[in-house]
Amino acid sequence: MAVSSKAVRAASKLDYRSVALVSLPFMGMISFWQVYDGIVPKILTDTFGLSDTLTGAVMALDNVFGLFLLPIFGVLSDRCGSRLGRRTPFILVGSAIATIAVPLIAVADQLAIFPLLICMILLALFAICMYRTMTVAIIADITPRPLRTKADSIEKIVGYAGTGVMLVAIAVMVPSVAHPNYIPLFLLQALFIAGSALIYAWKVREPALVQRMHEKSLEMGIEESQIDVDDSPEAGGKQRITDPSVRFSVIMILATTFFYYMSYNAMTTNISRYADEFYGLAGGSYAIINIVTIVGALASYVPVANLSLKIGRKKVAILSALVMTVCPVVLWLVPGFNPAFYAIFLVMGAALGAVDMCVYTMLVENCDANSVGRYSGYYYTLSMAGQVATPILSGIVMDVAANQLFAYIAAMGACMLVCVLLTKHGDAILIDEVARREEAFAKTAD
Repeated sequence: MAVSSKAVRAASKLDYRSVALVSLPFMGMISFWQVYDGIVPKILTDTFGLSDTLTGAVMALDNVFGLFLLPIFGVLSDRCGSRLGRRTPFILVGSAIATIAVPLIAVADQLAIFPLLICMILLALFAICMYRTMTVAIIADITPRPLRTKADSIEKIVGYAGTGVMLVAIAVMVPSVAHPNYIPLFLLQALFIAGSALIYAWKVREPALVQRMHEKSLEMGIEESQIDVDDSPEAGGKQRITDPSVRFSVIMILATTFFYYMSYNAMTTNISRYADEFYGLAGGSYAIINIVTIVGALASYVPVANLSLKIGRKKVAILSALVMTVCPVVLWLVPGFNPAFYAIFLVMGAALGAVDMCVYTMLVENCDANSVGRYSGYYYTLSMAGQVATPILSGIVMDVAANQLFAYIAAMGACMLVCVLLTKHGDAILIDEVARREEAFAKTAD
């Protein structure tokens, strides 16, 4: 039976406004990491005189903190029975704590008090961990399964648009001096976090959006088990994947996540120092590289999401992982700085965004609504594990042979590619099939 263009349009319709509003806390959270990963290593080395290896170790400490908190908060949110919903209480409380802790990191730098710096890093991490998982889990909660990659693309656009603003702020607000004052920059970041949470609290009603997702799924003719099972707080977080084949795919997806962050975080943690030493980009000018990378990601999100609806998430993830393996090899083999590198960073940004977007939605495709928080917690636990290991390992690389940084990044990309290739489950129903089901549902209703 031919599928009408009208049915395809109806099936692919997404509530962009709601998804964008729900994505605001993600924007506040994700933009923090650009400031944190770019500036804190400079604080540790320039203000406190730590070596690259010790700096990597300190940067890993905060991620160790997150290893334990992310799965705990994920399960707690699954079991939350608040009238505000499962995820909203964690988002609001975590944002409030982060708003206080983040600027105090810069204050500790100005006062040159190392214990205060570490305490504020850990407090900020605790706050971010409290709601980091929730910012992505809620997108899955309010979106029918086939449209989750598309919804995730909107969340990424909102999030990384804010990140782009903070990168511009770094480039403008961080002068090329021996000891910059980072307090204005970190205050701006705190305002980002607070503002995004306040707008979210004002405009978003999580339970109503979840109910709308259930209704839309039924209209599409999708038999989602989570619509019919016990949706009480007591049932939350208890469902586990038992099928061996699906469980293996979940393990491979989580391994892909691990190597993704091993690759990505190695660049974000070290690019400020690498660009200074090998590219001659001093002060905050290194942020231009990150801005170009973000632009590549922003430009690719919607086309990549639509492509995944046509050919599947796995194929998109494979192509993107391949790019993340090849591009660092070029940067490794070609010495010095070349303006053409900006094109490579642009393509890497598109690939980084595509892998991240497809892999998480492949993971939640394999679990039901009562366990989205649990498996989102696992996702971020593996991401944190990667961010624990890679600052230390890449820090050693920077100490021993700094010009081999991109060889290390390429090796992590190759490991990620292998894991994606071994994944068998997680693709959504393709859009043509969704349209066929919706058209059949409409005929039945008539």
